Amino acid sequence: MTPRFSIVVPTLNRRQMLATALASIRAQGWADTQVIVADGGSTDGTLDDLRGAPDVELVSGPDRGVYDAFNKGIARANGDLIGILNSDDCYEPGAFAAAAAALSPGAAAVCGTALIFAEHGIVARFDDVRDKTVSSPRSALISAGCSVNARFFRPDAVARVGAFHVDYRYVADRDWLVRWYEAGLTTVTIPDVVYRYRQHAGSLTFDADRRRERGLREELIQLARHWRDDGEASAATRRAAMLLEGRCVGMLAAQAMRAGRFAESALWLFQRDGRPSFAPLLAAACGGMDRARQGALTSFARSRRLVSPT
Repeated sequence: MTPRFSIVVPTLNRRQMLATALASIRAQGWADTQVIVADGGSTDGTLDDLRGAPDVELVSGPDRGVYDAFNKGIARANGDLIGILNSDDCYEPGAFAAAAAALSPGAAAVCGTALIFAEHGIVARFDDVRDKTVSSPRSALISAGCSVNARFFRPDAVARVGAFHVDYRYVADRDWLVRWYEAGLTTVTIPDVVYRYRQHAGSLTFDADRRRERGLREELIQLARHWRDDGEASAATRRAAMLLEGRCVGMLAAQAMRAGRFAESALWLFQRDGRPSFAPLLAAACGGMDRARQGALTSFARSRRLVSPT
């Protein structure tokens, strides 16, 4: 049976980019597709365009951010597979066909390769099979390439994992994928590029000048501490959360130190939840060692590729 795709597209004042995103859905040539645009109250002409699009279901009104828009759109989805397309991104041609062909009866989702692109070309490629399958909580919490958008999910699996937590502005997708791991859900993978992230100044997580980096790291610490303190989470998740906390605490403390903000640096390392604690310092030490180890492994892998016979 040919699956029906439900694609949720959150947007706010991105009229031109949204047009490109919607065009990438139509270019799939997939006969049975439900397109749900969750608009947070655009004032740039987006709503006029959407009201004239017969193939788009519009959910419009104020929301609590992009993850709230995800939830509103998913609540309207009635397809066999659900995808989330950010309005500043696009699907690769043939993405739906590749996903439909790969999805096995026992799998809860399928994940392909994602790219980050900018005006000058491809910036990064996310194709690690471990990240695609979310085979460990490291993939969801620490890896840069654990993309929620390069995935298509079965509705029953989405219902099992639950809604995106809207208290997070940047990292609710990581939290959601940790819950995916904790639920033991299976993802099949395909090597095909299915998704392209656009790097631009207005991007929530892929802005080229990294203006949101501090806020992102602070929210990652919040996420890490939530999972580290969750007594029902697996030991693997709690350990990965501790390493994530340590990485972020160490980076923020080091940045404050370099800027001469010594008191702030000390607070990052010796205070947790407003109380004195050595736990952040210990986490920073473990996170720093883990970061150094991963860097060494990455360098080794790159050197092996450079010397491999062609």
